[in-house]
Amino acid sequence: MNQSDCLITIITAVYNGQDYIRETIDSVLENTKGLDFEYLVINDGSTDDTREIIESYGSTISVVNKENSGESASLSLGFEMARGEYLLVVSADDPLLTPRIFEEVFNSFDLDKNLVAVYPDWQMIGPSGEVLKKIIVPEYSDELLIGRCNTLPGPGAIIRKSAALEIGGRRKKWTFVGDYDFWLRLSRIGELRHRPEVLAQWRYHPGSTSVNKRGPNMANERIAVIEEFLSTSQVNSKIARMALGSAYFMAARLVFFDPNIPGKKYLFKSFRYRKGWVEEARIYIILYILLTPLSRVLYKLVSKIVPTQRTLK
Repeated sequence: MNQSDCLITIITAVYNGQDYIRETIDSVLENTKGLDFEYLVINDGSTDDTREIIESYGSTISVVNKENSGESASLSLGFEMARGEYLLVVSADDPLLTPRIFEEVFNSFDLDKNLVAVYPDWQMIGPSGEVLKKIIVPEYSDELLIGRCNTLPGPGAIIRKSAALEIGGRRKKWTFVGDYDFWLRLSRIGELRHRPEVLAQWRYHPGSTSVNKRGPNMANERIAVIEEFLSTSQVNSKIARMALGSAYFMAARLVFFDPNIPGKKYLFKSFRYRKGWVEEARIYIILYILLTPLSRVLYKLVSKIVPTQRTLK
């Protein structure tokens, strides 16, 4: 690739991703034929075979090898290095689904300078690429993104690079909520627009950070990111109360995965901050939290008798 500017930079940050990184790189190269793009793959200090795999592609992709500093730091480095006018983050285990993701989207940015990101619907896939379900994402609103802590932009979101750099990119202080923090801050400077079409995918597998590290640190970050955002941004008081209630409730329900989380404490705080019913609350989740640790024992017994895929996400 030459060193001049291009239309879009696709960025993959990877740490010990040998199981899926080849599939992801191949999917990007296959779905970008004819597109004016560059592909940055940032190896965040991997200790497995990731480096050998990505370097085997030669000059087809741009490889950056660095010491481990986390996904957010790696992506922010990619934002700064990018030559493209727009950015697309493709996670190391989430292969690019279709070239349709690039159709017409750049015209939307050209026609509306206030538009800072476009996000599509997406599908959840399993370890072998099997489609588990399709996620139809709601239209943007402050109530959903802020008040209900719903990270609306997900896989396949295309971002105006100048806007990402204006807010300082992703912040490495967050291990689990770096993407949510980014979208919160980006929403204050421009429009986040939904594109109603399944154009991306996200892989659910045991090695995923969002799956295998659901514990106290994740719970604390879910609360802290909202508290910090509300302290620095002008937000409607009703939405602010919703946000605090939702954040504490989302933290409380992680007790399902880790009994060290103070679920009851967070649950009570969620309703106190909300000053009413928390929108995300469900009776069966509340009962589970209130009855912990007994509920954990009962759940395991029931699961052995009646196998189920239902979990408290």
